Amino acid sequence: MNLFSKFRRHLLKGNSAAKYITYAIGEIVLVVIGILIAVAINNANETKRENQLLNRYLKDYKNDLKIDSAVIASNIKLLDARKDTYDLVLSDSLDKTILMRNPSVFGLIFSYNPFKLQSKGYNQLKSHVSDNTKDMDSLVVSIVANHSTYNELLDSSIQRIGRDIDDNLTYLKNNKLWLSDFLSNNITPETIDYFISADYKNRVAIHKTYVFGNLYAFMQAYQTYIEEMTSELDERLKEEE
Repeated sequence: MNLFSKFRRHLLKGNSAAKYITYAIGEIVLVVIGILIAVAINNANETKRENQLLNRYLKDYKNDLKIDSAVIASNIKLLDARKDTYDLVLSDSLDKTILMRNPSVFGLIFSYNPFKLQSKGYNQLKSHVSDNTKDMDSLVVSIVANHSTYNELLDSSIQRIGRDIDDNLTYLKNNKLWLSDFLSNNITPETIDYFISADYKNRVAIHKTYVFGNLYAFMQAYQTYIEEMTSELDERLKEEE
């Protein structure tokens, strides 16, 4: 600092004002360049941190998809196993003898396997989109939009099935005196007559629409989405390595 001060005094004593001004401007330029370099380094570090955080969110979402895929596959397998039973009830061949050989008919519209999609990765990415409205990542935006849609479709379908089951159980509770025996695994002649009746057949037809017309179709579509999105995530994360 003393050296620079002496240099400035020398310029002034030598009546070199123009040279001093040039020197002063040079100092200012050097300071500005230093600031710009510091800002650039800081921005680069911040960008790196944001990219690392986003990659972690994408990895979390990929793990969520892996769990969802296993759950969906299990439910699809379960419904595939029940499909023949639905068809049996809706056919004209069901009678007392066939009914007793196929006990799964009794619980067809009274039980289900509700589930929820994983949400950790999705919520992280959704928050990322909200915090970065000016710098939108097309893959992240696509994930948030598609996942939200599938989650709503699956959740509403599961709720609808749950309500239908509640309605069926309420009907039996209010109208069938044999219900307590049935719940105790005591199958009476009156119970058998109901389960081969037109009323039960109609209820199964409605329930099948909820299960296979809605939920099953949505699960298949979501499983396809998982496969495609997993490939995109693998490609994206590989590029960031």
